[in-house]
Amino acid sequence: MARFLKDRTKSKGTAPGSLIFIGKQKMTKNSIQVIQYTSEGLKEFFPETMENITDIVSNDHMTWINISGLQNTKLIADMGKAFDISSLFLEDILNTDQRPRFSEESDHLYIIAKSFYFGKEDGIVHMEQLSFIVGSHYLITIQETDADYFKDVKKRLYDGKTRIRSFGTDYLCYALLDTLVDSYIINLEILGAAIEERGKTILEADAKVLEDLYHYKTELSYIRKNVRPFKEVTTRFINCDSPLINQNTYLYLHDLDDLVVQAQEAIEIYYSMVSDQINLYQTNIGNRQNDVMKVLTIFSAIFIPLTFIAGIYGMNFEYIPELKHHYAYFILWGIMIIITITMLLYFKRKKWL
Repeated sequence: MARFLKDRTKSKGTAPGSLIFIGKQKMTKNSIQVIQYTSEGLKEFFPETMENITDIVSNDHMTWINISGLQNTKLIADMGKAFDISSLFLEDILNTDQRPRFSEESDHLYIIAKSFYFGKEDGIVHMEQLSFIVGSHYLITIQETDADYFKDVKKRLYDGKTRIRSFGTDYLCYALLDTLVDSYIINLEILGAAIEERGKTILEADAKVLEDLYHYKTELSYIRKNVRPFKEVTTRFINCDSPLINQNTYLYLHDLDDLVVQAQEAIEIYYSMVSDQINLYQTNIGNRQNDVMKVLTIFSAIFIPLTFIAGIYGMNFEYIPELKHHYAYFILWGIMIIITITMLLYFKRKKWL
């Protein structure tokens, strides 16, 4: 399956809002985690289905529902029905090739983002889609796998001394997105370190160098495709005047926007760095070829007059001047040596050597 575009054969010709999973199945079974919290306490449990899930949502506490796995379209449909989620957004949740986006309705805020990590062993960027639904006193997150991307935020929730327990789900959504962007920068640092390390060997005439550089450039293009639109998400989040967002949260959203800009700048810097390294490598190869051609050209230029002289005296005429001279052979060698030395001195004077 292509990385930059997913196979849409199943969804071809279907009606808008059709719940069809597009992407690679990464889990065999879904899991649901529910965390209820207030400033005084926290409860966590793991329901098997979405049945009666709305009964746990209350204005007395904040509820975070995290769903892992997308292959079960019925579960997503049940979730949408229980919380009155737009069918168009449910369709976007199941499409793992969806561009990062932010949208709002009267009762919900919808966000789609990407999470990625750079595998040190295989050297490949692994991408996962994450969806966020902010409602009144509840937040729903949906991810492709059960990877614990938000363990730091959960740790803060478990610690009753942090401010996150006293704020609403809009702040919780911000905290999750902030953790997500932090992971962008951390993984870009890992990828950047590999790029900079490869740059130290850029002057080596090794085909593996060029192969690695093109690989890094492809991975950065993949990251850029999925991360660049996230700036639009934060901008629209900041400009949103939904009653679901507390005024204090906007201060933190501006900080998140700055962090996204930093991540984007890092992507562009490393992308330009790889492009410059490829150009430097190709220039170095070209210079080496030019040096070889220069040496060969000089040897050819020296041997042209020598070949001319040898050609004349190699002709089968009976009467050739100096042919029967006693020292003709040594004189001819002297002339050739003088011509060679003269040409070398001339090339050096012209700085061709």
